[in-house]
Amino acid sequence: MRMPKLHLAAVTGLAFLCACSHSHTYNTKDASVTIDTKGNNEAAIHVNGKDGASLDFNSGKPIADYPGDTPLYQGKSLMDAKSEKDHARTVALQTPDPMDKISDFYKSELASKGWKIESTITTAQMNSFIATKEGRKLVISITTDGKMQQISQSLADH
Repeated sequence: MRMPKLHLAAVTGLAFLCACSHSHTYNTKDASVTIDTKGNNEAAIHVNGKDGASLDFNSGKPIADYPGDTPLYQGKSLMDAKSEKDHARTVALQTPDPMDKISDFYKSELASKGWKIESTITTAQMNSFIATKEGRKLVISITTDGKMQQISQSLADH
């Protein structure tokens, strides 16, 4: 599945959704794309590839079925991408909470859930962690635009 082209199509579709409630699925030889709108600015796009990869864009719904031993900050969810074939998952979240609060959460939760922080990078506009546990790698990046903080979190077997 070619995620970049599907990513662009999904983002474009989400931008043009109306406030009415409906669902529609578009099928191609490589993937299916389902667009759901529920009104009140609630919408979701789900892309399912033939190779087992999936990509979800939603308007703030909680991330479903995330591994329980992996910390996940409670922000507004923006994207959830899974690749069953590669045993990988990336989520993107957004929150108005300060960067130091988010970083403290991850430091504490990673340690309490048995993750080993291998490296950290801290700048004025970004904090990043790489952690490992039982053959898995977790990369967390927290960035800011001055008002909102974006959290990108990638989990994969290594």
